[in-house]
Amino acid sequence: MHPALLLPPLVAFLLLLQDLASAAAGDCSPATCGENVTLRYPFWLGTSNQTTSSTSSHCGHPAFEVWCLDAVKGVASLKGSSLHVISIDYPNSSFLASHTRVAAGDDGVCRTDFNMSVSIALSPFTISRRNRALCFLYNCSNGITAPGGEEDEFVNATSSCRAPIYAYLAGAYRWDKPPAIETDGCTYAYVPVLGTAAAGMTAANYSRLLKAGFLLEWEKAGVGDCAACNATGGECRYDGEAAAFWCLCPGGRRAAGSTCAGEFPSTHTLLLTCVRVSVCRVWTPALGDSAHVAF
Repeated sequence: MHPALLLPPLVAFLLLLQDLASAAAGDCSPATCGENVTLRYPFWLGTSNQTTSSTSSHCGHPAFEVWCLDAVKGVASLKGSSLHVISIDYPNSSFLASHTRVAAGDDGVCRTDFNMSVSIALSPFTISRRNRALCFLYNCSNGITAPGGEEDEFVNATSSCRAPIYAYLAGAYRWDKPPAIETDGCTYAYVPVLGTAAAGMTAANYSRLLKAGFLLEWEKAGVGDCAACNATGGECRYDGEAAAFWCLCPGGRRAAGSTCAGEFPSTHTLLLTCVRVSVCRVWTPALGDSAHVAF
């Protein structure tokens, strides 16, 4: 049998392998939810359909799965939770978030009597120290005293709440170290608010600060060296079984390390190159004769 008759099926098979590799590489492409939320590694777009979600888990760490609840309004949440993602700052490994319990509606201040750190599954996230602490005192049976000794530093925030509440804007947020406020006879809670938004504001702006959200950060070491992978032509992936980052190189091969630098082409890529060379050698004379006749 003439070798040329064997080439088309082989070429078709190798091209199919290449298409499958391309499909595997493209199913984790960056996605958007509204105008402000762009999802790329370590974040990835999941759905409430657990079957679909689980098959895409190689796109990133499970904690970074985001559901787009409203693409028009740009409402995104961490896996359908009450923690909403407002925007993501990839260079600084942080994202702006808001908790629906305190950010939705005008009665957010009435719903702040909970511990933000405990109520949100933060791992692998931490509340940034760039946030400030917005404090609330409930049901105060005795008088209240601000750290500076001036009662007017507290703002009456009881306009829509059933019980008396006072707000106070403190310094940097520390989940393990509450602001030094005299709370004798009061129920006390504090939540993080965006430090840059709080600049120039007072506790009187408590409603705006709650809705503006707060910063959460993640450790780069926990999600791998994605920048190095991308710089060498790879795409960032996550191995759920090994709980580790890996780099997908061109052609669908997996890098031995965190980059594609120094990696050899995949077997089917080499075969495809060889077949293409063979095709050219077999068909070039025929094409040359045709060209001679045509011209």
